[in-house]
Parts: sequence; C-alpha cells; structure tokens
Amino acid sequence: MGIFNPKKNNPDEELCNRLCAVLEADKTSKNKALAAEIRARLDQPERGVIKPYSLFLQVVAEVIGNTVNFKQETWHDSVRYGELIYPHMFPLGENTPGFDTLASVFLGMFDVNNVVAGKMFIPKLFHLFGDKVNYIRWMKVFENSTITSARKGIIAEYALRIRSFCMDEDVFTASLIRFTERLLGGEDAKTIAEQEYVTLCRMCGVYNVSEERIMLAEQKIDAVQTATNKLQNSLELSEERAKLLNGLSERITNDVQKFCNDELTKVKTTITNLKEDMNKAHASFVETQRRAVLGDKDELVNSVIEESQNGIRELKKQADTILADARRDILRVNRESSDVIERVDKYMNNNDRLKDLLGDEEFSSKLNEKIDHLMEMYEEAIQKGVLQQTIAPAPQSAPAPRPVKRIAGAPEYEPAPPAPQAPPEGMPPMPFPDDMPAPPQRLDWTIPVEYVPSVVLDERVLFADRYALAMKRKKEMEQQGVHFHKMFDDVLIAVIENANPYLIGPSGCGKTYMVQQISDILDVEAIDIGYINEEYDILGFQTANGGYSCPNFYRCYKYGKIAFCDELDNGNSRATVKLNSFLSNTTNGEYNFPHGERVPRHPNFRIIAAGNTTGNGADANYNTREKIEESVQQRFTPIFVGYDNEVEKSILGPYTQWYRFVVLFRDATTEWSRLSRAGAPGIITTRDVTRIRKYLDNHSFSDEKIIEYEFVQTKDPEYLTFLTKELAKELNREKTNAATNELIRKFALRSAEIRDGKDPDRVF
Repeated sequence: MGIFNPKKNNPDEELCNRLCAVLEADKTSKNKALAAEIRARLDQPERGVIKPYSLFLQVVAEVIGNTVNFKQETWHDSVRYGELIYPHMFPLGENTPGFDTLASVFLGMFDVNNVVAGKMFIPKLFHLFGDKVNYIRWMKVFENSTITSARKGIIAEYALRIRSFCMDEDVFTASLIRFTERLLGGEDAKTIAEQEYVTLCRMCGVYNVSEERIMLAEQKIDAVQTATNKLQNSLELSEERAKLLNGLSERITNDVQKFCNDELTKVKTTITNLKEDMNKAHASFVETQRRAVLGDKDELVNSVIEESQNGIRELKKQADTILADARRDILRVNRESSDVIERVDKYMNNNDRLKDLLGDEEFSSKLNEKIDHLMEMYEEAIQKGVLQQTIAPAPQSAPAPRPVKRIAGAPEYEPAPPAPQAPPEGMPPMPFPDDMPAPPQRLDWTIPVEYVPSVVLDERVLFADRYALAMKRKKEMEQQGVHFHKMFDDVLIAVIENANPYLIGPSGCGKTYMVQQISDILDVEAIDIGYINEEYDILGFQTANGGYSCPNFYRCYKYGKIAFCDELDNGNSRATVKLNSFLSNTTNGEYNFPHGERVPRHPNFRIIAAGNTTGNGADANYNTREKIEESVQQRFTPIFVGYDNEVEKSILGPYTQWYRFVVLFRDATTEWSRLSRAGAPGIITTRDVTRIRKYLDNHSFSDEKIIEYEFVQTKDPEYLTFLTKELAKELNREKTNAATNELIRKFALRSAEIRDGKDPDRVF
C-alpha cells in the first residue's frame, strides 16, 4: 500500500486491535459479535449508532475497564444500553452543539456505579438539565442503590412539576437530589413530593391563598384597626396624666431638696463638735500611755534580753546536732568509698579485657591522669560536703539507690548524684574533727564504672559481632514467647549505629513496646521523657534557691540510658530544636548544662523518637500535630512502623477466626479512607488485639460484647453501614471459615440495630 497508507499509526486502529483481542478471548458469542462489529466499523466508520468511531471505541473501553459493574457476559448488553442513550444526548449526531462536552458526560455514565451500571437513564429528566454535568451529579445519588421503573416515573413527574419554578438550575438540581434521597430512604412518595413542592413554591414566593383565608385576614385587619383606635384614645389620656404627674414631681423635688439642705447643715455642726471631743480624748489617752511606757521600760528591756539568750542557746544546740550529723555522714562516705574500691578491684580481677588494656603503657598513662583528676574532684567534694553540712539544716536520709539492668561486669546501682554546691563566699573552711580519719590521698580506681559501655553498643567491637549477640538475645526472648514487629531489626540496627531512629506509625501499632524490647536486648534502661513543650524539658533549670532541677533527659545523657521522645510531633517545634546538639555530636561529646556542669556524653546514651505523622504537620487523623523543624528532621532516621498482621496473628494464637475478622475489618476501614479521602475512625490497633486475646482467654466477655465494645462503639450509622457492606463481601468465600462468617453476621446485626434506631442508648 506504500508509505502514504492513511491507516499507518492510526490510534483508532491500535485501540480497536486491543479491544478486539480482549473480546475475542472471551467465549461469549455476543462479545465475539461485538468484536466483529468493531472491526467492521474500522473500515466503515459511518456505520453504527454511536459516532464518531473514536467515541464508540472509548465506550467499549470504558465498559471493559469497569470491572466493578460490568462482567464479561454483560459487556455486549452494556454497549447496547449506551446506544439507546446516545440519540437522546446527541439528536444531531456529531453536529450536536457542544458535542465535546456532551461526549465527556456520555463517557462519565459508564463510570463505577453510574447511570449505565444501574440502567437508570431517564430521557425526560435528561432534557430538563441545561448543564449535563448536573444530571451526572443527580445520578450519583443512586450509587449502590436500585430503582424500579415506577419510582423512575415518580421522579420524572416531580421534576417536570417543579422545573418551571426553578430559574436557577443549581436550585433545581439540589431540590431533585433531596427528593430522590428521601425517596430512596423509604419515605412515602406522595408525602415527600407534596412537602418538597410546597417548600420550593414558598422559596420562589408562590403561596396557595384561598378566599376563606383572605376573608379571615380582612376580619383580623378590621380588629386591628379597632384596637388601634382604642390605643390612640388611651395614649391621649396618658399624655394628659403625664403632664399632671410632671408638675407634681417638680413640687415634690423642690420640697425634698430644701429638707435635705437643712438636715445637711445640722449634720455638719454635729460632726464638728464630735471632732473636737475626739481630739481631746486622744490627747489624754496618749499622755496616759506615755507615762505607762516610761514606768515599765526597765521590765520590758530585761524581758527582751532573756528571750534573746534563750534563742542563742537553742541555735547552739542545733549547731551541735548538725556537726554530729556531718561527722557521721563523712564516716559513711569513707565506708562507702571502701566498698566501691573493693567492687572495682573485683571487677578488674575478673575482667580479662580490662587487664589487657591496663597492660598497655599508653592506656595506663592516660588512665593514671584520669585517676589523678578524679582524686582532686573527690577531695574537693569531701571538703565542700563537710562545709555544706555546717551551714545547712540536718539532712534527711537519702533514698536507697535504685537497681537498674546492666550487662555482666557493670555496676549494680546507678552512679551517685552530683556533689553538693560550694558554701557561700566569706565563710572559712571547717577542718576535719580530730577523731575522724582524713580522706584517702589516692583512690585505686581504674576507669569510672558509670562509663562502661554496653557490649552491644561498644563501637570498639566489630558491628557483626555486636549484631550477632543482639540477635542471639532476641532469639532467646522469642523462645520465651515474646513477639517482635517486622520492623524491629531495622530499628535495632539504627540504635546500635547511633542513627537516632524516628518511628512513624499510627496509635497502638507497638512503637513504645518496641523501645522496651530494645532496652531489654541492649540491657540499657529506657526512660520516656514525654513530648517536649519547653527547653527545660531537655536542659532542666536552676531553682530559686540556687539548686538545679535535672530532667530525665539529663540523667539519660549522663548515666547512659535511652531517651525515648514519644509524640515528638505533638511537642513545641521551637523547643525540640535544642535536641540538635545531642543528635549530631554522638562521639566523645560534651554538653554544658544550665547549672554549669560540663557533662561528657555516656557511650550508652541513645535517642529514640516516635510520632504519628511524618513530621510535616497535621493530617486527617492527627489534626493537632505541628511540623517538626527541618534541621531536627534531618538528624533523625525516619522508619515507618505500621500494624504488623504477623504480630497480631501470634497474639491471637488459636483464635484464628478473630485474627481473620481483625484483618477484614482493618481492610474495610482502609477502603473507607481511600473513598472518603479522610481518616478512618476506630481502627483496630495491636493494643486492641492484645486486649481481645485477654477477653477470650479469661472468657470475661462474649463474642457479642467484644464486637460491641471494640468494633461498633462510637461509630456513626453511616460508617457502620459502609463497614457492614465491605465485610459482607467476604461471606461464603472459600478462604473465610464458618466461625469468621458468624462474627461478620454478629457485627452486621449490631450495626443494623443502631442504623434502624433500635438502640435507645445510642444518640448521634
């Protein structure tokens, strides 16, 4: 045919071939006939009802592509139904004005749950709409509904009746949509038609006024006129009486004013006389008291001196008590120091790695320098502690140290708190008592035990060895029945590598539990510092009396714990910027806290954050969250932690029907979010699954109660109806067992009771 073949690269031909391949692959004779028709019209485009040929191909493509409404056996009939609609929409064929716009509306009728799917095209109504898009808006009301031919006639009759009153097509469309929704809701057709018609007439200023109402109105007007005349006469009479009252009021006012002036003059005279008498009495009283004070002066001075001496004696007793307490505390400190030295010696003798390090000359030299520095700090702390005891009230008994989980070889208790503050300037140091031994000149320490890193976090050890040890501990916990999230290993690696993981996931998916599991494996305590509102939640603050209120974050940084910043996206974004110094400086770091202490970063210190959003602000489910500052986000490693069905499967164990029901329910809520483009309330979380397992094991709640409290409660009827339809699709499927089907039926029954208003306790 040559290079000038007009069919070369013809898009209609390409689409024709693809559609025919799909139709001819089906065994249905009608679909094969439809394929033959498509091929025949390729050479003779003027054939057929739907023109042009490209529009006909698009119609067939829409039918085949809509797998929700059109099965293979209905493709041919659906195209034929479109050919019935075409003459009504395009009376002049391709020459119909606004053909392109009408063509897009025509194709829209083949969308999911639209006009062609329900075969609900009504020609009379279609021609009442000037803007055919409004017709499609009205047809959207019939999604997931069926309508009989009788109801079609009722709707068409109502539309013809009200169209003349509606100059604005939007008003007409809105009225027709409201009528259709009420009709589909099951109300009586005649009743709602009359109500909507009367409402629309009144909106347009048309009222049905009978002669009887006119006569009644005239009678009321006459009555009002008569009452008005009577009121006018009463008003004139009231004006005359008001004039008389004004005259009487003026006379009374003058008389009262004259009487008040006379009484005021009398009162002023009386007050002047009383003032003179009071001055005389006061002068006499002062003179009497002066003489009495002069007579009792010596007795008063002696009394004051005696009270002062008693106070001095009492203060001396308190000072003696404080001094005795200080001596006892210094003795206790010496005894505890000996205990610490003994434990350190045992630790050194039992730790081969430490012996090897001490054999290194360079390491020993550096270690001796640190020991000398610690000795100086120790002696200074002792001097300050003794002096502080002499000027402060008697100390209360200190709380017992709290045990923490450590790996083998680590100290049994947390490190001691910082030394007391120095005494005020100008007060001389207090020497040690003669009967108290002087502090040791040198402590035989090696390295501070509080800075011994966890084996898994010790970066001097190969990562592969540390990771293998962590996995070994995880396997032991799994053998004990502990369940791990599918993202657990990634989060653990980020913690080991000091990468500051930020766990992103919905509420109840197991983020906090995962942090506790990491704490157990690393043998490092995790402390939830909560969300951060102000800078002092991280740095602490100095109190009014010069002390320091240290927050949990300070303890984590100094003593080597995991700082868990839960709900980071719910805090103050300006305050969280303070985390930058701790997120970036991860090796040999130091920080100078507000009270002046320069604290070195503990090698076990880690930061883990969690939030319900990505940190970019509020979303449909969490609409109060703030955006995390960009510099903070860049220092975190985001890890998405969603719901893990395998964890929930392990939790529910033998209750396989409940596990299947939970999965189906969550799929239904996800579908609601996709269609509504909004958050789905009442999602079942991993925390809820754990609670359900407890109910089932203890037989505390029946299946109906569990469905009521965990799946139905707090949801509105519309949402429950949608969930019921989604769950009903799973009924009688092979992969859904009978027990799960029974749970779906119980959910549907309870939802129907709420939707039909049979539950008086539910109020929306």
